Amino acid sequence: MPKRRQASGCLRVRLALAALLVGASSARPQTPVLLQGIVDAEGWATDTNSTFLVRNAGKPAGLGRLLLWGAAEPLRNVVLHATGDAEFGAASNALDDAKLEQAGLRYTRSRRFVFDIGKFPHVVGTFAPRRFSTRNPLIGSPDAYPVQYPNGAKLSGAARFVDYRIAWVDLPVAHPGYTPEPDRAWRPAFGLGVTPFVGVRLGVSGTMGPYLNKDLTGAQLSQRDWHSYKQRIAAADLSVSAGYFELSAEAADASFEVPNRAEKLDGVAYYVEGKYTPTARLFLATRLERNDYPFIMAFPGFWVARKTDFHNEEVGFGFRVTAATLLKGSYRRDRWHVNAGNQAFVKPGGHAVGVQLSRAFDVMDWIERERLK
Repeated sequence: MPKRRQASGCLRVRLALAALLVGASSARPQTPVLLQGIVDAEGWATDTNSTFLVRNAGKPAGLGRLLLWGAAEPLRNVVLHATGDAEFGAASNALDDAKLEQAGLRYTRSRRFVFDIGKFPHVVGTFAPRRFSTRNPLIGSPDAYPVQYPNGAKLSGAARFVDYRIAWVDLPVAHPGYTPEPDRAWRPAFGLGVTPFVGVRLGVSGTMGPYLNKDLTGAQLSQRDWHSYKQRIAAADLSVSAGYFELSAEAADASFEVPNRAEKLDGVAYYVEGKYTPTARLFLATRLERNDYPFIMAFPGFWVARKTDFHNEEVGFGFRVTAATLLKGSYRRDRWHVNAGNQAFVKPGGHAVGVQLSRAFDVMDWIERERLK
């Protein structure tokens, strides 16, 4: 079920970002400091025929978003970093008004050896590098596995043909509302990519570990410990870049052990995303997604365990007004496979039209300009 809004979330973000700003303004000249961000403004018009796409009960609405990240290098090859965001407005579906997404330490010995400790994006899947509005070719994002930020330690690197990431993290790959809110439990996760020639990359990733929580009762868990119920995720990804065209695709297979169920519940999900740039300022994009992800939830006296099974499509454009300003528009629709088993939880599918204006900025550049005046 969805996470509760955390009253202290906004305070944590404000304190973290204030610390970055103070550190940036008072940093010694020999200490490299980075402080950048993105401001987004969005407008949405949806109907009420989709539990997935609906915003503001189907009434036109807008939202604002601030994303800010900072980094400092107090020692050679050692970087301290943090990323936070805040979202507000009637069209917002965010579970928290503000949150600290990333925070940690990175040590880079070489391109082949990078060590991270702290809070970072999950290593399963490859959408995370494109999650920011200035890099995402569309306004929406794949539904199957949203970007998550577990705590943990990660070792990563890249050579000429191979890249890798190995991590020990404390959260499963989970979708809020599709499975019970997970408690933190450590698990391994990995990712491996091969680039046979320039412009093509093939990758795999996966993880396995607990996905339930300690608040479930012994009766609900069939008198077993919640850690004993495992989730397994195996994913594959592909990226191709040729001339003015870019292709990204991912597919994942999921398997869940469910209390009071003899067999595991399996599910698959995939998406294919294309982007074409006919001119320097204009690009066109589309994403097609199929999500047959398991829906698993505990109710008093019984469990619901079935697949969601729906299609989701988005088509849109982007226009670079300036080097730092991007305007995007998109049309999105979804179609759910409604049957007697899920009709109480889902609607047949609906439509959404969105427009987004994004502006990137560099705080340190502002400070430097003021200094030179």
